[in-house]
Amino acid sequence: MSLENKITIGGMIELRNLMMVSIYSFPDQPGSAGKVLTYFGQKGISVDFITESRNLEGAADLNFCIDQKYKSDIAQTFHELSLIIPIRDTKITGPVAIVSFYGPHFREKPAIAGTICQTLGEAGINILGISTSISSVCCVIDDNQVDATRRAITANFNLPE
Repeated sequence: MSLENKITIGGMIELRNLMMVSIYSFPDQPGSAGKVLTYFGQKGISVDFITESRNLEGAADLNFCIDQKYKSDIAQTFHELSLIIPIRDTKITGPVAIVSFYGPHFREKPAIAGTICQTLGEAGINILGISTSISSVCCVIDDNQVDATRRAITANFNLPE
């Protein structure tokens, strides 16, 4: 891609050595996600990249990332959490990384999320989760694909020096 055709972005941030926690089919009602996230917070576990959606059964699914250092305790954590809120299933994916691409003015660039996702796909990088805001696009990817992600993004986008 020529320099003139590249979209300018403000930069890229990487968070590594994480695992993605998926909690499936818990009650889709006010406060349910708050109970789950508060539980992790009370255990001193910082949560990054949070997405929640309603599944085909009408229940809620929640995905978020936490540090890999909690992996040995996660079975006990899930058991304790299931005493607070009913959960059908859980899954851990990892190690993963979060790569965040930020503005300026992403809201004014309608193709930005699609172009980032297409760029990663063309580089053979599978996106495990996507979250956006007014000024950023965040992707969860396999931790071993961060270097390839950086190469693909710098080849296709203008980043600050």
